[in-house]
Amino acid sequence: MINIAIAEDQSLFRKGIVSLLSTVPDINVCFEAENGEDFLQQLAGYKQGIDVALIDINMPVLNGIDTMKKIRDLYPKIKNIVLTIHEEDKYIHALIEAGANAYLAKNTEFEEVLKAIHAVVNTDYYFNDQTVKAMHNYMQNKKSQKAALNGFDITKREKEVLELICREYTSQEISQKLFISESTVNGHRNNLLLKIGCKNTAGMVLFAIKNGLYVFQ
Repeated sequence: MINIAIAEDQSLFRKGIVSLLSTVPDINVCFEAENGEDFLQQLAGYKQGIDVALIDINMPVLNGIDTMKKIRDLYPKIKNIVLTIHEEDKYIHALIEAGANAYLAKNTEFEEVLKAIHAVVNTDYYFNDQTVKAMHNYMQNKKSQKAALNGFDITKREKEVLELICREYTSQEISQKLFISESTVNGHRNNLLLKIGCKNTAGMVLFAIKNGLYVFQ
């Protein structure tokens, strides 16, 4: 069962997505909030644990970006899926860099919302075609679109693990692919996070794209 909480100030939209999610057998909507402050207060009192947070960006009292930052600091195991009307390339790029595990436009089909929820739970991130295109466009428009790898000291094995992470392999699948233990895979994953200075797997994938270590097909 996937425990989900929602922060969205537009009541009609919030009630609609809660109603749809409530029909899915493996999803449990634990609570809903109308702003970030309300969300964090309810989260602090919720003892069962939340797996995924669906967060609107434009909310009163405490906006989605600041809410997401607090979630990442206080509850790092929660996966954050951002829901927003903003579709500019630079905006999507900034959200991923800020620690979002996935970005979805508010006009996204419900089937893709479900796909994103399951993806962030299983592989820690979800990038749809719009997100990938936005990141490529953003980096192509930057004068220095390719960051230098000097100083990161990423090993050959870490590059192999990173490529498979980008291809949405789970730690268990990577261990089978590379004939190493799952704990070794997780060790490489943690080393990459520390070396690159990313907040989560989505950030690692963004780094890989920036540095030409992986190209989405």
